[in-house]
Amino acid sequence: MFTDPMNGPRELPRLRQNLRLMTASPDEDGEPRWQILDPLSNKFFFLSRTGFYLFREWQHAKTAKELLALVNERDLDIDANDLDFFIRFLQLNHLIEIHTQRDVARLQQEVTNRKQNALMWLLHNYLFIKIPLVRPDLWLSRCFSKIKFLFRLRLHWVAFLLGGMGLVMVLRQWDTYTHTLQNFFNISAIIYYVGALVVVKTAHELGHAFVAKRYGCRVSSMGLAFLVMTPILYTDTTDAWRLRSRFQRLSIVTAGMRVEIYIACVATFLWGIVPDSSLRSVLFFVATTSWISSLLINTSPFMRYDGYYALSDFLGMENLQPRSFLVGKWFLRERLFGLGIAPPEPLNRKKCLLMVAYAWSTWVYRFFLFMGIAVLVYYFAFKLLGIILFLVEILWFLVWPIIKEIGWWFRLREKMTINRTSIVTFCLSLLILGALLIPWQSQISAPAVVTFERHQTFYPSESAQVVAWQITPDEKVEKGQPLILLESSDIEQDIHSIQIKLAALQTQWQRASSGALSRDAQLTLQTQISREQSRLLSLLERRERLVVRAPFSGYIGEDRLLKKGDYVNEKMPLATLYDPQSGIVKAYIKGQSVSRLKIGSQASFMGNDGKPLATKLVVEKVLPTAITHLSYPGLSSVYGGPIAAQKMQQQMIPDDSIYEVILSFQSKLPITRQEYGRVDLSVKPSSYLVNGVRYIYGILIRESGF
Repeated sequence: MFTDPMNGPRELPRLRQNLRLMTASPDEDGEPRWQILDPLSNKFFFLSRTGFYLFREWQHAKTAKELLALVNERDLDIDANDLDFFIRFLQLNHLIEIHTQRDVARLQQEVTNRKQNALMWLLHNYLFIKIPLVRPDLWLSRCFSKIKFLFRLRLHWVAFLLGGMGLVMVLRQWDTYTHTLQNFFNISAIIYYVGALVVVKTAHELGHAFVAKRYGCRVSSMGLAFLVMTPILYTDTTDAWRLRSRFQRLSIVTAGMRVEIYIACVATFLWGIVPDSSLRSVLFFVATTSWISSLLINTSPFMRYDGYYALSDFLGMENLQPRSFLVGKWFLRERLFGLGIAPPEPLNRKKCLLMVAYAWSTWVYRFFLFMGIAVLVYYFAFKLLGIILFLVEILWFLVWPIIKEIGWWFRLREKMTINRTSIVTFCLSLLILGALLIPWQSQISAPAVVTFERHQTFYPSESAQVVAWQITPDEKVEKGQPLILLESSDIEQDIHSIQIKLAALQTQWQRASSGALSRDAQLTLQTQISREQSRLLSLLERRERLVVRAPFSGYIGEDRLLKKGDYVNEKMPLATLYDPQSGIVKAYIKGQSVSRLKIGSQASFMGNDGKPLATKLVVEKVLPTAITHLSYPGLSSVYGGPIAAQKMQQQMIPDDSIYEVILSFQSKLPITRQEYGRVDLSVKPSSYLVNGVRYIYGILIRESGF
């Protein structure tokens, strides 16, 4: 394999002179390992026992045959294929020297293949972009020599003690503590907040850096990263991989969070002794929101932040995520098709289940994360950019990985056979397709209310006093019957004064008719009489409106149980009147169900108390336009109802397009009260897939306006 037919044995490529071979920590199975440090790329490459001897004996051999002979002297069974694989590993990671034009051409081709246009680079990197700003290693070394004594003082116990004292003070001032942010929304507090945030996050990164220096590691860079366009600081501690101690690597990874927790403890203590001011609000932020939000982001093992590297070190599994993804995909394919392909790496049952659980959990986490990011960028960016970024999130990060996996299934079709696993997968696929495509849904359930077609709530026409209260609950009344007599002292006084004034004007008119006044004076007097008569008529009409009469025959529902002499105003409901024979049901459905509803079909009502209505219902009509507000607040989510709505200007405004359906009783059924529940409506059969497409289409139509 390594013999040139024209020139004999082929020479080995030369290793780069600046590579370093170091002893590494054992792998997860306890096997010894070594690592190569590439100082140019700041990368570490782990070697097994075979790779270690190949690398160490490389300089003592000129040809592949000589190298194999030297290594096999150590009782290692290595053939030409293994050596070929090792050389390809060295070439791909640029660990060999470049001498020939062929090597230069290969590197140029790699550079060409890796080139991306600006759009593709942005697609791959806009979620997380790193910009190194400083090379702080020399400065950190100088500073560490002056502060290394702090690591011996056990200052974290002092921070915990201050945090405990602060917690006691917080508990004693709990109401004040929970309302601290009321002083936060002013210019000076915001400036303090930004300054505190910079200080805390800088301390977080310096925590990583100084602990790395404590263990003799190099900090190659510190800079700014953009997480979904949000700036955050970062520290490159890749050199920590040279450490053999898992505890030391964990200490570096968790240092930033520990620093923030110590700062939060001190801030809690200072909050208890600082007077009420903007500074106190900033201390509250540092003691709560800052470190908690950082904890939620950094401790997540599903994204490549501190939590991921801490988990990787704890398990002793480098490259946990890519390895788990390969195992997770292999496990999925085996469970779907029973291919019988060997796993990507040697696995025992416990390790396999752990990696599969981690991979699948990460996929689920990323699905909801990317969906959330898609929604956020859609609503917080301007319309056009929001749509573009939303499509990028959905298509590139969710749809495209699924398409690539299905592509792998297609490539592996030659290895697929009819076996028990593939038969089960095929049957389950048919069941799922059937559930999606077959029009199962011939009924929908909608929130509804049983109410009265003829129903009225009585309100005073204006502020007044009760003179007579002639009703009792559940009493039957006839049309036109007086129910409540109200009186307004202002109206009565105005009527009395106008009547006196009219009497005086009438006396003057009688005198004028005998010729005592001129014609112009008579016209003026006549105008005054007409004006006062109009005012009197208006006041009498207002007095009449204060007499509450039944507009139709029915029964008294709720009343306020007022008595003579009580005062009421125009916003105070006095009583309700309903016709028990005018019962109807109003249901509320979403816009995509309107076209499927069958007019004239039967329906049934089930109350919230679990009791069904004693008669069937008939769908009479659907109002042609969506309702602008809910007339029945009990159906809105504001009051615990099933329809999502918001309270605006004392009205319940639905979040979605909601249409009102009117249903009548199939047989006469007197009702005595309004009742909330749900109604089962017959609709044209439709599949879940069609409903989903309609729903998405409706969203696209709704959001397509600019």
